[in-house]
Amino acid sequence: MKNLTINNRHLSVTDGSTILDAAKKFGINIPTLCHLNGYKPNTSC
Repeated sequence: MKNLTINNRHLSVTDGSTILDAAKKFGINIPTLCHLNGYKPNTSC
């Protein structure tokens, strides 16, 4: 388990989780330009 803080909220997440995945799990929205579920990232991102 890893501990991190987003918007003054202390979170515990499993090893290997991304910050974006952790934020989504806890209902925290982080705007993104190049992340779309179900698609692989392209080289411009």
